[in-house]
Amino acid sequence: METPRSEPPRLLLAWEALNPGVQIAIAFPVLFVVLLLLHLGPLNQPWSRAVLYGLFWAVPATGALVAASRNEARKRVASRDPREDGR
Repeated sequence: METPRSEPPRLLLAWEALNPGVQIAIAFPVLFVVLLLLHLGPLNQPWSRAVLYGLFWAVPATGALVAASRNEARKRVASRDPREDGR
């Protein structure tokens, strides 16, 4: 017997429905600030180095976040598609 799947949160569905360019425009500044604070606080980097590291690491983190969002949305759509059941 298969357990019923619950619907994902509406915020997640809204995020996945956004254009990738909009996702990048939202995610990059947020990730930059988080990574900047990470480098300033726990990693104890000077301001200039923290800014550079924040910019540097925000680029691949944004790409990974957007790619993961697109892939998860694609998997969810494929799992609902009745043509994908092998018949």
